[in-house]
Amino acid sequence: MGMAAVKAIAAITAIIAGGRLFLRPIYRQIAENRNAEIFSANTLLVIFGTSLLTARAGLSMALGAFLAGLLLAETEFSLQVESDIAPYRGLLLGLFFMTVGMSIDPKLFLSNFPAVSLILGLLIIGKTLLVTFIGRVFGVSTIAAVRVGLLLAPGGEFAFVAFGEAVNQGLLSPQLSSLLFLVVGLSMAMTPYLAAGGQFLASKFEQHDVRSLLPVESETDDLQGHIIILGFGRVGQIIAQLLSERLIPFVALDVRSDRVAVGRALDLPVYFGDAGSREVLHKVGAERACAAAITLDTPGANYRAVWALSKYFPNVKTFVRAHDVDHGVNLEKAGASAVVPETLEPSLQLAAAVLAQAKLPMSEIATTINEFRNRHLSELTELCSTSGSSLGYG
Repeated sequence: MGMAAVKAIAAITAIIAGGRLFLRPIYRQIAENRNAEIFSANTLLVIFGTSLLTARAGLSMALGAFLAGLLLAETEFSLQVESDIAPYRGLLLGLFFMTVGMSIDPKLFLSNFPAVSLILGLLIIGKTLLVTFIGRVFGVSTIAAVRVGLLLAPGGEFAFVAFGEAVNQGLLSPQLSSLLFLVVGLSMAMTPYLAAGGQFLASKFEQHDVRSLLPVESETDDLQGHIIILGFGRVGQIIAQLLSERLIPFVALDVRSDRVAVGRALDLPVYFGDAGSREVLHKVGAERACAAAITLDTPGANYRAVWALSKYFPNVKTFVRAHDVDHGVNLEKAGASAVVPETLEPSLQLAAAVLAQAKLPMSEIATTINEFRNRHLSELTELCSTSGSSLGYG
């Protein structure tokens, strides 16, 4: 077991290191050729190749595919990869659930009904309580934590891989494995009903029903040349206030229902929706918008929104809040029209206040702040020229 563990660790380390070293240059070269077929073929090659390597190392092919997904998700090409493999995903998911259904033995279920019911109940209740507890620890509301617990309560697909390997290694008897397969399959079949139960609880106990906050196309079809604000946090609310004062039409999106409710209470056109979803962006009239201000909380969400707008609605100019310089470079490569660092101007204003308290003359403070700003922007310009981009900082 010790040698097997060392071999597994070495194989996984080699795959991750090699993937991080070679994937980006390969995909960058393919992207420059603008050949969608080669891009998709290379994605399949990475997945099958990684699976084959893990199989040769004595690990499961499923683990190899999982590692390939992790490596591809770390690159700036992840959203295009996700779009390309969507048809395969649908077909393979259908095939997977067909095999799950075929593995359910009605005779075994009837002959072991008490045991199956007990194990199934323990699995659903135990996982629901565990996930709900974890959600509450991380600050999720009780209703949301219960809903997540119900959604994650069924067994996962890796159970089939684990049980199958356990039978091959003689750790589980075929009879016990068949019983566990049955329990996991039945729990997966219960997923829609568990999700509906969570939705019922939310509609009864949540203060705001999210469905009433979703964008409706008929409410935005009269907008033309408007601004889309993606993220209705502190920055997004300030932008919305400025646009409202100048009577400039806008619409805002956020995935937090409490923020959407705050905007609705002020009679502002704020809707609940995923800023990276093509369908949601269409419902807020993105094809007729002139610009988008992207102020989401996480770098990944900002990148995903920029990518979606650049791919599906290239007419929209995107102005994005960047977390740091590297994030700004990636946003520009994803198609952002201009990127603004979130720390530069607040830091300079705070520094000016501190210098004023230190009794420096206002002219000297202004000179110091401007020199720092110009030096910082020149460094950004140099970075952009070396990375092959042209960020709109300022």
